[in-house]
Amino acid sequence: MTKTIVIDPITRIEGHAKISVFLNDAGEVEDARFHVVEYRGFEKFCEGRPFTEMAGITARICGICPVSHLLASAKTGDKILAVKIPIAAEKLRRLMNLGQITQSHALSFFHLSSPDFLLGWDSDPAKRNVFGLIEANPDLARAGIRLRQFGQTVIELLGAKKFMLLGQYQEACDRLYQKKADNGFAIACQNRLRRLILP
Repeated sequence: MTKTIVIDPITRIEGHAKISVFLNDAGEVEDARFHVVEYRGFEKFCEGRPFTEMAGITARICGICPVSHLLASAKTGDKILAVKIPIAAEKLRRLMNLGQITQSHALSFFHLSSPDFLLGWDSDPAKRNVFGLIEANPDLARAGIRLRQFGQTVIELLGAKKFMLLGQYQEACDRLYQKKADNGFAIACQNRLRRLILP
């Protein structure tokens, strides 16, 4: 007799999903499927819209990684217009993307994965979560929170917001260019980031 085991929802991932495991008559795994169960419809409601709106729309696909979607859309816009952006703009994009990678990896490891890895698979499931990690190792948990905050601060300084950047990216670039001669802005950025890094 065949059997299906469904794990729904899958937790500790960035999104919503479930897993279906199909067993054969001998009880062995015959097939397994990972299902992404959310449907957002971004592809459909982007159809027919001006390409100039895409960066603002696609940045809203994910609250964890809006920068990736914003930059992919911006690069596509660059290709449509057949333009090469200035080196300074390319560096700003890279820096903002590195800020996102930092905050996203910190979230993924410290909030989603570390309870399993650091507390152990055999630990009490009621305590095998981020709060259990805070209780077991508060310094490590605090470091993870500060690392994510560092990445978010880089994004905020370059994108004018931490999340859902929309049209703020251009405003932030303008702000950086306008204030590049003003050392006060650079010093304020350095001080803000330094407070996150140093205890």
